Amino acid sequence: MHKLRTTCMSVALIATAALLSACGTSPQRLYVNPQVGEMGVVGHGQQVVVDVLDERPSERIGSRDGATNASSYLVVPTGDLTPKLEAQTVSALRRMGFVPVSAEQANQGAAELTISLTELAYGVKRGGLITDTATLNGVIKAVAVSGKQRYTGSYTATRDQGYALKPSQEKNTEMVSEVIGDALTRAFQDTTLIRQLDQ
Repeated sequence: MHKLRTTCMSVALIATAALLSACGTSPQRLYVNPQVGEMGVVGHGQQVVVDVLDERPSERIGSRDGATNASSYLVVPTGDLTPKLEAQTVSALRRMGFVPVSAEQANQGAAELTISLTELAYGVKRGGLITDTATLNGVIKAVAVSGKQRYTGSYTATRDQGYALKPSQEKNTEMVSEVIGDALTRAFQDTTLIRQLDQ
């Protein structure tokens, strides 16, 4: 009986160690929630066919401490991000007076808007003895097509955040959400882009 109890305890300890090891090597997955800022009404009910893409080379955006071990990686999953980007794009267009539609719903000659996240890069700048700085760079590309005219714009947002302790998952999620939201907001503040849709 004692031998059986010892064996069970050993199995439990091994399982616990394996679980802790797995957790320790898991990347930090960020489920972000970008928001577009306030927009004025400039459209006149024109249909806009919307397409939203994640064109980053990888879901991994960087490392929390500059190391290359898996537990330090930061990951923003495409499957979670793309629908949120699309929802914010559609919401912004509606608030601006446009009518976002799918390609199947569009009238002939409807304008087209493609929003792509092309870059999302997280890095660490070493500071003094106490603080380091987390840096984040995000780039949104927008392509507007109306008739035979085409306009492409690129919009960048950045954040630098000093810290003594590594930012938590919550803090990193907030930082990434703000950067993506700011870049997307800048796209809709581009008057040339909007004029292309308002034809």
